[in-house]
Amino acid sequence: MIRKTRGIVLHTTKYGESSLVVHCYTEQGGRQTFMVKGVRKSRKHNRSNLFQPLFILDFEIYHKDSRDIQLVKEVTRAIPLNSLPFDITKSTQAIFMAEVLYRVAKEEEPNPVLANFLISTIQYLDTMEEASADFHIIFMFQLSKHLGFYPQNNSGEERFFFNLASGQFKTHFGDPEIYLNEEASELWNRYMCCDIQTVKKEEFNGAQRKITLDNLARFYKLHVTGMGEIRSLEILHAYFIK
Repeated sequence: MIRKTRGIVLHTTKYGESSLVVHCYTEQGGRQTFMVKGVRKSRKHNRSNLFQPLFILDFEIYHKDSRDIQLVKEVTRAIPLNSLPFDITKSTQAIFMAEVLYRVAKEEEPNPVLANFLISTIQYLDTMEEASADFHIIFMFQLSKHLGFYPQNNSGEERFFFNLASGQFKTHFGDPEIYLNEEASELWNRYMCCDIQTVKKEEFNGAQRKITLDNLARFYKLHVTGMGEIRSLEILHAYFIK
């Protein structure tokens, strides 16, 4: 049976001499894995360039329920991205965001709200006139809403210490494995109060970004079973800590 679906590229793996295994988050089926045969063979058309992190593609697939990996009949670019592939800041963020999604968006069920959020976020990143060094951090906060563990914004009234496990601010500092100190908790709260449109009004420096992003990675690992390490985190730190 031939089916059509729109998907966001999260991760690719070379297969054989000319094929790719492509992991995507799709509108119709959540997390899906596709086999694209011969895509690395043709230098003339260089179709493998379609499968860059966060590219949004339309797939026609030979669908079989018994298969874990679906065979692709045809693939085309669904929404052209004009700046993301060529802007070093945006493309670095895209690599990181795609890896985060690859590690946390595992459900093989339709989630149109999440799919729409991802597509609109990617489009917004692409159309920003000036890239924001904090975009990926705000993305991780907003993504956690869709994954069911968004942190509670209950700071104040002597609640100064954020507990990564409970997702709440607490009055007393506890186990440093799950509690943020007062400085890191204040940064966490400042980032939580931002969105993509307002984050530029805040003045975060590279060290503050590193602290918050490392704590976000810890937060995700506590709430996503089997998430593993985010390998592109060090690349991101190297680029943004200036």
